[in-house]
Amino acid sequence: MDSGAAMRVAIVDQGTNSARLLLAEVEGGVVRTIARRATVTRLGRGVDERRRLDAAAAQRTRECIAGYAREIVAFAPERRLLIATSVLRDARDGVAFLDRIAAEFDLPWQVVSGAQEAALSYRGAVSGAPTVRRPLLVVDIGGGSTELSVGEGVKPSWSVSIDIGVVRLTERFFATDPPRQGEWSAAEDAVTRLLAAETATGTVAVAAGIGVAGTITTLVAHKLALRAYDPRVVHGHFLSLADIERAIAAFRGMTSRERAALPGIQRGREDVIVAGALIARAICRHFALQGLYASEADILDGAALTLAEGAATARALLTF
Repeated sequence: MDSGAAMRVAIVDQGTNSARLLLAEVEGGVVRTIARRATVTRLGRGVDERRRLDAAAAQRTRECIAGYAREIVAFAPERRLLIATSVLRDARDGVAFLDRIAAEFDLPWQVVSGAQEAALSYRGAVSGAPTVRRPLLVVDIGGGSTELSVGEGVKPSWSVSIDIGVVRLTERFFATDPPRQGEWSAAEDAVTRLLAAETATGTVAVAAGIGVAGTITTLVAHKLALRAYDPRVVHGHFLSLADIERAIAAFRGMTSRERAALPGIQRGREDVIVAGALIARAICRHFALQGLYASEADILDGAALTLAEGAATARALLTF
């Protein structure tokens, strides 16, 4: 891409819990957001157990993407891409679903690996946080998996994708609402053990951490008691370990319905935010961090930058 020319790109990020859209102009390594959307569709409902997509969840997601597709057409980007993460890595019928989406909405897709997902999240977060100290840990807590990346430049020097996400953890361990003490302890032990096992080699000491995606931004919005979400207020806010502890203390005794009534809790996230807070706390403790800076720049921005620089072909648009 000519570094002096802006390129219009459209990215759909299809995750386990939510579908998100970014319409942006990319120029000189900078992403200028035109529109950003997020909708909880819970495409990953039951996939951890059955390894197949739930029909109702697939239909909700298709309807959401139909709306996104109309916005994409109106935006007229030069390049467009749907990136699919953990849920569509796991579901046996994921490719068939994506092929139907591509045919219906003229939206090319790519299922990204855990390593690619981590690299994209890291690049996006770094693009939005030029002054944060290095080495930097980027934390992307998703619905089906969590990506961790460490680096000092625009690419991570170490990364890992771990099969712990807010939907997966909730479905595996929390049979009651709110979770019982035994369920909570089992989930906490599982996360701690997985973190230790997956980060046993290759990790380095980190100076700071950035948290991207819905768990961290929701925890910040709740901390700030935002009735209307404001990304300008959330971006760059420091969510301390003490803040996370306070959220856990509040959420653990509440039902999902009660959490949904709290300020800052995105609709559709009320049943999984307690699992997200558990994961966030475990990561901070594991890396000896006093908290995480929230970032609105994330995998969408990383994908936009990479797409603008890559080959404009339908498949294999992203190379790492």
